Amino acid sequence: MDDYCLVKSHGKQNKVVRFNNIVSCTDHRSIASEFGSYILEVEVPLVKLVFFNELLPCHALHGEAEYLVIGGDYRVKVLR
Repeated sequence: MDDYCLVKSHGKQNKVVRFNNIVSCTDHRSIASEFGSYILEVEVPLVKLVFFNELLPCHALHGEAEYLVIGGDYRVKVLR
């Protein structure tokens, strides 16, 4: 969690984190667990969604069920 800009903490699991300008996310827990010790569960508003797998029929990001999201402050739930 040291790599993230923590804006506010609401206990051990619930936090407000500031993400970079654009963030790569996945909705597959098994894929997310490959990228670190913590999984951050976040609900992204539709207006901040830039790209998702089903948007285009042919693209280079199919492998990780990727979502590209505009950064900012997000409420997250920290899972292990």
